[in-house]
Amino acid sequence: MCGIAGILSNKEITVEVLQDISGVLAHRGPDDEGLAIVRADEIISCKGNDTINELTNYPHINEQQSFNIGFVHRRLSIIDLAKEGHQPMLDTTRNYTIVFNGEVYNYKELKKELEQEGVVFTSASDTEVVLEAYIKWGEACVHKFVGMWAFTIYNKNKQQLFISRDRFGIKPFYYSKKDGQFAFASEIKGLLKIPGIEPIADEKLVAEYVMYGTISQPYQNLFKNIEELHPGYNGLYNFTSGELKLDQYYQLEEQVKKRKILGNFDAALTEYQELFSAAVRLHLRSDVPVGSCLSGGLDSSALVGVIAPEIGTTFNTFTAAYKNSDIDESDYAKEAIKDFNNVKDHYTYPNAATFLKDISKIVYYHDQPVGSASMYAHWEVMKLAGQHKMKVLLNGQGADEALGGYSNFAGVYLFDLLKSFRFLKFGKEKKRIEENFTKGVKSKIASAIYYHLPAFLKSSLRKKQRIGHQFLVKEELEKLKLDVPVRGGKKFRENSYSAFRFGLYDLLRNEDRNSMAFSIESRVPYLDHRLVEYSIALPTKYKIREGWSKYILRKIVETKISDKIVWRKYKMGFLTPQREWKNELNKELMEEINAMGFPAILNKDAFLKFCKTDIKSNAHLSEFWRMYSLLKWIEVFEVKF
Repeated sequence: MCGIAGILSNKEITVEVLQDISGVLAHRGPDDEGLAIVRADEIISCKGNDTINELTNYPHINEQQSFNIGFVHRRLSIIDLAKEGHQPMLDTTRNYTIVFNGEVYNYKELKKELEQEGVVFTSASDTEVVLEAYIKWGEACVHKFVGMWAFTIYNKNKQQLFISRDRFGIKPFYYSKKDGQFAFASEIKGLLKIPGIEPIADEKLVAEYVMYGTISQPYQNLFKNIEELHPGYNGLYNFTSGELKLDQYYQLEEQVKKRKILGNFDAALTEYQELFSAAVRLHLRSDVPVGSCLSGGLDSSALVGVIAPEIGTTFNTFTAAYKNSDIDESDYAKEAIKDFNNVKDHYTYPNAATFLKDISKIVYYHDQPVGSASMYAHWEVMKLAGQHKMKVLLNGQGADEALGGYSNFAGVYLFDLLKSFRFLKFGKEKKRIEENFTKGVKSKIASAIYYHLPAFLKSSLRKKQRIGHQFLVKEELEKLKLDVPVRGGKKFRENSYSAFRFGLYDLLRNEDRNSMAFSIESRVPYLDHRLVEYSIALPTKYKIREGWSKYILRKIVETKISDKIVWRKYKMGFLTPQREWKNELNKELMEEINAMGFPAILNKDAFLKFCKTDIKSNAHLSEFWRMYSLLKWIEVFEVKF
């Protein structure tokens, strides 16, 4: 796990720019710093102030003055801790150089395959495997990768830059292309260090965010002229022509269609267990200790239950806990590990005061406003893991989206029964779901119906449920002509696809930023693409059965973890007492908001009036925190409108 960046420009750029970018990405890779520039058909590897001592033969970047093509790498050493894993990494011909962020977990198998074809390796790193795989197989190499990645490979002879991002966007890749320059970075703040790239807001996207709580299209951010390479995409940038060609190499829907679910439930259970076990084994590959987040829910507990008996060493878990029993899950976390002597559990206790103190820092590391205060629990878990010198943590992201674990899936499932006139089964399933899965089933069915409505009705209903539109100046709102976001599907499987494009993508951004803020690599075994494809392809009856969500996952771990976890009813996730915090911090928040500058599209008076009310609705409470976070984003990055 690392930080990467690069600039290819038809103008000379001073080397101080590379150093500035390296500085703001240092938290992503504190173990080593690597830089390279291209001059006179030569790739020159340089060291910086944080480069490891073993590379004393490299010239310091300060010895150079300027460049047209340059690369930055900040290393968090996880696999092959030796100097041979240093980046930017060149091949033996010195024609190709790579900067790589992520892990290709099946690198050992790919290395053997390449060696059989005559490739000779000089390191034990997965980075070199990725580089040689590209040289040998070209752009198609990514189809062989199991993992998470964002990387670029520069071909000096052809003056071309190959770029790639993993199938689900686990690792970030931002870029800016304008005025004869292509620049990329793991985080937006890296790009903002480049002359000519300004922190300018995209007013339409900001307005969508305020009004709807989300952006209408996936894979976007609130800065103008800064793009995200979409998940499952490759690209090729030609330095001579300035042309960027993008190519989608992976489509989840198409891959799911190819999946065949053979036999009965028992056969599917066996295959799911094999895929799950294989994914977990690969995600444990590391030359440093691996631990896990542990919420006390099914997904993270299942990981611990599978790993702890097999790992043979101490396995550390990290949990957010509260004095408020309505949201505290620490008893479940303790239940999940009680039978494993080699598990060492750690707990953190997020509170309102530390949240207010940390919010500017959180927004800085995220590059974006954060959707709610609930994200802070995850931040504190990563902070705790960092204090215990952990470098790798597993997490349970992806299981709910692939197996229909969120309560809105129950609504889609039940409404589908109604549409099919299966009234008797609907009645039975509704009762069981209310007992085992989620309360308030009527509202979940109503949410499912929403996605069958025409666009104008969806917009009208959103306005009734939310008050964000009041925080926008009416005249500005009319000019912007906002699109209505659609973050769900009419069918169960369609709902999964939507969850991957929107909700999961947001969660993965939080996962990356929270973990990397404390120099931790977060791994998500449930997002092994083979497991995802199989999970989504499964019949709905294998996912929701007798009112239980994620039924097939519960069955494969029922002998590995406590029944109190396996057959636990209802779902919580990473929560924080947002209402209590708002009330506790009200005086400080009001003083701060009063003093903040509001851009012309935002209605300060309307927001201040809302802040003084007793906010009862959970949706409105989230809107408060979202708006507050947006104002902090404008302040932290000095965003221009």
